[in-house]
Amino acid sequence: MYWLEWKFQWSKKNSHEEESLESLKAQQRQAGEPELEVPEGVGESVSEQIYDNDSIYLHNDVAIDIRTPNDERRGTLTFLYFGVGGTLAWAAISTIWSAINDLLDPTRTHSWVFYVFSLFLLPLITSTASYLFFRYLLKFIRLEAFTARRIIVRFNRITRKVYLLRPKHLGGIRIMDWDKTEVLIDKNMSEVEGIGSFITLAWDKGDGVDLQGKPTDHIEVTYIGKPTHNASELLAFWEYIRRYMEDGPADAPAPKTRLSKFPWPWLSLKAAWSEDSPYLHYRGLGVFVVFNVLMLPAILIHASSHWLSLLLCYEPRFPREIEEAGR
Repeated sequence: MYWLEWKFQWSKKNSHEEESLESLKAQQRQAGEPELEVPEGVGESVSEQIYDNDSIYLHNDVAIDIRTPNDERRGTLTFLYFGVGGTLAWAAISTIWSAINDLLDPTRTHSWVFYVFSLFLLPLITSTASYLFFRYLLKFIRLEAFTARRIIVRFNRITRKVYLLRPKHLGGIRIMDWDKTEVLIDKNMSEVEGIGSFITLAWDKGDGVDLQGKPTDHIEVTYIGKPTHNASELLAFWEYIRRYMEDGPADAPAPKTRLSKFPWPWLSLKAAWSEDSPYLHYRGLGVFVVFNVLMLPAILIHASSHWLSLLLCYEPRFPREIEEAGR
């Protein structure tokens, strides 16, 4: 689900550049907490360890492609959209079909109530409700269906650029300067603060261009990596990216396994299980196994909706000029 990207694009349209950036930073801290102690540019090391966070699609001597934190959460909107929309559509078709059958039945007599209610009001109400639902809620289902299957962030160490592959309604494709990247993570965060966190990258106005070479006219933001289990993982993940860009692939070697882009159904089941069964990741919490077994029907529904949302999307690809950049 592209909720984070949609929310930021909405804020860009309804606020000034400074307000959007302050709102973004406020999301990283609760009210009353101190400001973020962010790294001073991409040259500052934040960890002695490196960690690929199981978030890599592509790794070679030129670039790495990284996922965003949206993948596991998709499916809910798809289930609600087609569940509610399907119910409305079924109600509309059923009322019209029933009214026609009653009208054509020679054994039945009809009063004016039948003509007003069954032939006019009820079909009109259900058909209008179906139309309004599908017409005005389509933009919300596009947060996880009828859009790009994934958002990819490419880090190219040769061109020293960060490429954002996003659908047009979520910001479009952008080419951002690596050296001007602002990392919105607290380098002194506690371990607990890293639970369920991900990396947020931001660029000021004019720190990048679109495909036509026009400078960006607002701040740009992207979110990378799957949510981590603690702060050490989060900082080590950023250190992995930083060392790849600054020092080269030898200091940030390719992971043993890379993420698959093909929508295998068992990957959707794995995503839904990890999202809906968080307690299984922690030792000493075996009591929650029973709870998660009871949740199995909901997990299967989530997995099915997750897979359906992937099948309803297209696989995005970088334009040729970006694919060949740095080669």
